[in-house]
Amino acid sequence: MAGGAALPVQEIDRGVAGRSALGEYERRHAKREQRIRQRWGRLSGLVLALSEDPQSTRAWERGSVGESKLAQSLAKLKRDDVIARHDRRVPGSSANIDHIVVCPSGVFVVDAKLYKGEIHTKDVGGLFSGRDLRLFVGSRDCSRLADGLGWQVRTVDAALGDAEIPVFPVLCFIDAEWPLLGGPREFQGVLIESERSLRRRVTQRGKLDLEEVGETAMVLAHALPAHG
Repeated sequence: MAGGAALPVQEIDRGVAGRSALGEYERRHAKREQRIRQRWGRLSGLVLALSEDPQSTRAWERGSVGESKLAQSLAKLKRDDVIARHDRRVPGSSANIDHIVVCPSGVFVVDAKLYKGEIHTKDVGGLFSGRDLRLFVGSRDCSRLADGLGWQVRTVDAALGDAEIPVFPVLCFIDAEWPLLGGPREFQGVLIESERSLRRRVTQRGKLDLEEVGETAMVLAHALPAHG
């Protein structure tokens, strides 16, 4: 990654974790309130007081909280060779990447989820359908979350160009519970982590030195700018 003009450090924005998720929550919340006020007039205060946003709207607020918690957890490391960037925009689309962590062992693309319940896998296949292993947090089937990291890894790979740097997809479950005896650490090629285990993983030794970690973080921050 040597050669070429140096990227100006002052232009690098680490991003605010959960900003885009919070913005989407506030947009949906305001739209619902406006609809209720227009329909119910002087009774709108009563309707608003006795009802709440639908689950699909509240999920955005919880997502923002989860992302913020993970950012705070990573900030505790205080290491020059672990650089976290949060809430990154994907130019040309409305999508975003929750967290990108650059460290000696490579780049970790992290999707943070604030879910309650015990993390486990379960085979839901039948006698004739064959094995069908799923990832659960409590009673919630979270298997589809692993699929959503595929495009994120491809986006980061493309941003890195020809640099041979490994990119790892991660689902990080905030405040979830882990079985006393282990629990899943990988599902369909995606790493399954808690805040604590992710901190341990990104501080492991790897092939990138301090300078290369910094260069990689700058390249990614420019290719995938902070939301807002």
